[in-house]
Amino acid sequence: SDFLREVPFDPFLPWIFMGEEIIMSTRLWTSGYDIFSPSQSVVGHMYVRRHKPKFWESVHRVFSHGVHNPLQMLVLNRIKYQLGYPESAKDMILNKSILTAVEQYSMGTERPLEEYLRLVGLNMERKEVTYTEWCETGQPPPGFEKYKHLYPK
Repeated sequence: SDFLREVPFDPFLPWIFMGEEIIMSTRLWTSGYDIFSPSQSVVGHMYVRRHKPKFWESVHRVFSHGVHNPLQMLVLNRIKYQLGYPESAKDMILNKSILTAVEQYSMGTERPLEEYLRLVGLNMERKEVTYTEWCETGQPPPGFEKYKHLYPK
């Protein structure tokens, strides 16, 4: 968890559930960290736990019900701004306070965000996900062939 010293979690993302993976992976990758995933599942969690409160349900104790409550939607704009969604550009965001200290908790300077998005097949402007053959076939991504020995044949 030493990486959290260099790329700390953004304290301005309270109750975030949908979006924490992409914002942390982009921030880590642009800060120079390589990201790997095992070819087989090694750990899991019980997503469905009947009669046990879930994270997103605890938010509803204070805020309104729904998949995303108003606080979550506001916070998602901060993530979308950092990822380059056109509708979340600085001049499009009504509540500018959502961008408080965003520079402290944004992308790194080792690699460009655009390179990561292209590598993983995401186009934020067109809202498209493209097929990434390297991922689907269990190969190292373009530019990471030196790690081919880590991928089972």
